[in-house]
Amino acid sequence: MKNFYIQNRENQTQPSFFSIGDLPALILSAMFVLFVLSVPKYNVPAVITYASFPVLVITTSNIPVKPLLHRLALLSPFILIMAAANPLLDRRPFFDLFGMTISGGIISGIVIVLKTMVTITALQLLTVIIPFHRLGIALRRVGVPELFVTQLLLVYRYSFLLAEEAGSMQKARDIRSFKGKGKDLFTTAKLIGSLLIRTTSRAEKIYMAMIARGFQCGVAKKRETPPLTKVDIATLVFSFLSFLAVRIVFIH
Repeated sequence: MKNFYIQNRENQTQPSFFSIGDLPALILSAMFVLFVLSVPKYNVPAVITYASFPVLVITTSNIPVKPLLHRLALLSPFILIMAAANPLLDRRPFFDLFGMTISGGIISGIVIVLKTMVTITALQLLTVIIPFHRLGIALRRVGVPELFVTQLLLVYRYSFLLAEEAGSMQKARDIRSFKGKGKDLFTTAKLIGSLLIRTTSRAEKIYMAMIARGFQCGVAKKRETPPLTKVDIATLVFSFLSFLAVRIVFIH
């Protein structure tokens, strides 16, 4: 999975569906997320209808589904925790299903889970289709502070190194552990502290190397960004009207 995302990060071409530029794709994704978040808490059909957009992008762009599902599976415990309290807080009967009363809290919890999965999938598609450094350029163009964009790019760039370092430490611990010893919570806490120290040390070396090469935090390297074309504008208008139509149809 990691190799798949690295390959897409370094790829300079976009899939056929996204013939629009990076900036319109960013605006389109933000617009989609806002429309999904505006769905009322009991409106399951609207969220399912909005889910057709990521499915359309996946099918037309030939994007592997397995890495996307793997990341959703990693986030699923946090998503379920967010919706876990809803059935307890809202016990008002909503409808009956085969003799079983479904409360409003269960429906709102399902909507929260679906909203989160749909929006996270859309954001994943954005980072897969557009190389991350070009996404940073698009963020700068819409007015996102340079400090935030720089931090975001550095975190993404060196997150793979951090994952490799953590994997090496875990492998070393597994080799030196016998009959479950060495895998307790106390040992894991010490490994996390050691990983933090290694990460800080490497970050200082990277920063010193960047300073030696003339890096100045908060000063962006200006690049020419292509203006919006007629295709970009038409795509944004059509997408906005489509999202708005779904929102109007499922307004209740």
